[in-house]
Amino acid sequence: MLTRCQRKRYTRKKQYWLGVVILTIVSILILFYFQTTEYAVPVTAMSPFKVPDSHSLSPWKDVLFSGIPGQQAAIEPPHPGPGKTQITPQFVLRDALLFLTEIDIMDVRSLFRAEIPVMALSGGAQPVKAMSLPNLPKLNLRISAPGGKPMVGIYHTHTAESFIPDSGVDHRPGGHRGDIVDVGEAMVKRFAEHGIVAIQSKNIHDYPSFMKAYNKSEITVRQMVDDNPSLQALFDIHRNAGKREETTTVVNGVPVARILIIVGKGQPGLEQPHWEQNYAFAKAIDDKLNQYYPGVSLGIDVVEWRYNQHLHPHALLFEMGCQYNTKEEVTRTIEIIADIVAELLSQ
Repeated sequence: MLTRCQRKRYTRKKQYWLGVVILTIVSILILFYFQTTEYAVPVTAMSPFKVPDSHSLSPWKDVLFSGIPGQQAAIEPPHPGPGKTQITPQFVLRDALLFLTEIDIMDVRSLFRAEIPVMALSGGAQPVKAMSLPNLPKLNLRISAPGGKPMVGIYHTHTAESFIPDSGVDHRPGGHRGDIVDVGEAMVKRFAEHGIVAIQSKNIHDYPSFMKAYNKSEITVRQMVDDNPSLQALFDIHRNAGKREETTTVVNGVPVARILIIVGKGQPGLEQPHWEQNYAFAKAIDDKLNQYYPGVSLGIDVVEWRYNQHLHPHALLFEMGCQYNTKEEVTRTIEIIADIVAELLSQ
């Protein structure tokens, strides 16, 4: 997934408060749940400590003995046995929370696996500058793919994202594809004009659960990479959020949307072995943008997250314009990006 650029001012506030609300609800439910419930806690093989009293600790406290984050083995609560299941307020609360958020209050590890947005905020990581990467790897892009096979893959983690001037909404409801998918199609067509085969996934990832969109898009990316080993670049195209005056500039007398490039650096438990290669790719694109179209680029954001970029050494996330830009303005920018990537592939 750092000095956040303008697009983060809007989205981070919403993500932060959403996360705070969810965590508060979880905390209240946990307190209520365990006030009247006791469980025996098995000592796992991962635990370096001996639990003094199996009835004195909840499954949530057991996490302190097994370490976080990155735990995969969930602690299984004791089963009541056949015919002993009782419908209690605690039972209803647990099932309701599990259904709405995929968080099981009997297993704290589910909280970390749920990827609540507030947890993705790394507390002010700073953008990485080229001078801070003395061993920045050299780009290793192939000039062409054998047999006209795909060289570029395009997908959309937030498939419903749209532009208010065109659709009247910033997200298409009910699992419908938004305007951002049309922007991806425009990029595919632009690459074709350069003789480059690009493929686009239109899979819907942000419905019914927006919070689990990256879990679903990771499946799409893995399949795309496995099926197309010729891919030289992989782009997750998003619609940014913010104010139009901050995400719009003029090129050759016409308005175009500005673009922010996101590079995921990873974090403990979510390692990202390709982040420097991805950053080198992002910097090459950003340098060309600044050379040919000054003002279009909002720079490169290096975030302590992954955004599926651990699956390919030339994978990037593009944040295009904002909800108040038009699809035409964003399309002009994505065509510029396609031209630049085509140039990089041909060098």
